[in-house]
Amino acid sequence: MIKIDPWSSEKIDDYNKLVDEFGLSKIDKLLNKFPNPHNYHKRGIIFGHRDYEQILDSIKQNKRYVALSGFVPSGDPHLGHKMVMDQLIWHQRNGGEVFASIADMEALGARDISLKEGREIGKSYFLSLIALGLEEEDSYFYYQSREYDLRDLSFELSENVNIGKLNSIYGFDEEKNLGHLYSTIVQSGDILYPQLEKFGGPCPIVVPAGTDQDPHIRLVRDLASSMRRFRVEEDENKLLIRSKRANEDEIEGLKQKILKNNEKVEAKIFAEHLEVTGSNKETLKEIIRDFEVNRGGYGFYQPSSTYHRFMSGLKGGKMSSSVEGSYISLTEEPESAKNKVMKAKTGGRTSIEEQKQEGGKPKDCAVYELLYFHLIDEEDHIQEIHSSCKKGERLCGECKKEAAELLENFLINHQEKREKAKQKLEQYLE
Repeated sequence: MIKIDPWSSEKIDDYNKLVDEFGLSKIDKLLNKFPNPHNYHKRGIIFGHRDYEQILDSIKQNKRYVALSGFVPSGDPHLGHKMVMDQLIWHQRNGGEVFASIADMEALGARDISLKEGREIGKSYFLSLIALGLEEEDSYFYYQSREYDLRDLSFELSENVNIGKLNSIYGFDEEKNLGHLYSTIVQSGDILYPQLEKFGGPCPIVVPAGTDQDPHIRLVRDLASSMRRFRVEEDENKLLIRSKRANEDEIEGLKQKILKNNEKVEAKIFAEHLEVTGSNKETLKEIIRDFEVNRGGYGFYQPSSTYHRFMSGLKGGKMSSSVEGSYISLTEEPESAKNKVMKAKTGGRTSIEEQKQEGGKPKDCAVYELLYFHLIDEEDHIQEIHSSCKKGERLCGECKKEAAELLENFLINHQEKREKAKQKLEQYLE
């Protein structure tokens, strides 16, 4: 059994096993539907998803959708965070709105970082997002603690969660403080927040994440469903609408709305459900969603998610800002980053002779991952490096030198753009 949670630094080695155990879907089955796929998609770095089809449908049909991520301000933004930022930017360039939050309430509850300190650290994440190419239009930056509608929504969501549910999802022990427990509900509020009426109402949302964030996704999908007043089930040639919270007047009102939308549809009220024939399921779901919203409900879509592989830390394990020396910060001195790469753990053998004879192991190499994930876009070049490493024709020193130089150039360029972004940040926050 694989154990994952949002606050550990454990590395996942078997992603296929993780897909099976946690009921994820494989992203490669959807690749032919992607517009201009990112290298993360093409290279299998993004490997899994939950319900991503609705995002691809929104892109294809030019309908409103949101890509969202929250960043816990526990240290400097690093290359692991860049993976999420790149995906937010990709979605924006493919028609999505982007919501980016600083999870300062989670930082306080889970890591004992004060709200004031979390907000200050959080600015650095926003600066890197802008520097990487996120546009001001169709983007919304905020701090959890300063969004009072978000806090109200989170409190409302908390009525649908008990300690037993949190323990089953996160594996909390008796020592966890209430702030840590409640921060998980705020995370759910964060993810559902863009569906509030003030932003335009219900719409599909995708959260790009590492697999360690899946507990948050499972909780929020459950809560999104719990907040709905009706659910639709298929039963042979009939659609059954079951009521969760609605009274008799609302059920009758929904029946009339369904009949009004299509004269060929039939609808009958039974003791425990409303039976509909002659209607398309997706059309019916949208009628119900609109009905709920007009009656003061939320009509939430269940959020979608995608999952990317963890970057390896330079010392092994998962790249994490909580593990000193494991990561390369986006604010790090380029010369310091070069030195880290030159000292990084590789997939090389114990001697040059052995490597020439048996070949290297790029899949176990943090330096190759830097090239594969971030530094080399050209497919022919990255494949040549992989092949020559496995054949023993390319030694670790050559990869380290190339990665160090490319990383240095990237950081110099990125940090120049961060400086320019400081002049724009207030506009994004407004």
